[in-house]
Amino acid sequence: MYTTLKFLHLLGVVLFVGNIIVTALWKTLADRSGNPATVAFAQRTVALADWVFTLPGALLVLIGGYGMAFRRPWPLHGLRWLEWGQGLFWLAVLIWLVVLIPTQRRLVVVSEEARRTGAVPPEFARLSTRWAVWGSLATLLPLIALYLMVTKP
Repeated sequence: MYTTLKFLHLLGVVLFVGNIIVTALWKTLADRSGNPATVAFAQRTVALADWVFTLPGALLVLIGGYGMAFRRPWPLHGLRWLEWGQGLFWLAVLIWLVVLIPTQRRLVVVSEEARRTGAVPPEFARLSTRWAVWGSLATLLPLIALYLMVTKP
């Protein structure tokens, strides 16, 4: 059972971290094209990828991680690497839910409007900058958590 939980946890990490890194690259390249149809397609697909990969990945991280902690049992408090890892992960999830998802929804709307009109409005650049800044933080935090979980300093 512990090995299955560990597998689920690691699969979740791969889906979660892999998707946030790949979609950031894909969105950046699409935005640089300046082509409203490409930008709109990429925006829709980035939003979809969050629901197909990031959300299930986060859930698997939680199910596997907390499952292993309870199965072993590992104390959820008292081990600094585990406390920090959990905190950084939850902070990344909070940023995703509070900032990134609403920003992505607006980006989809604005990019679809750009596709229809043929011109990307200035609001798109402002929203994309917000998405990039907060998304970078929401990417860095789980990477640090991953380091802590692997090295257990």
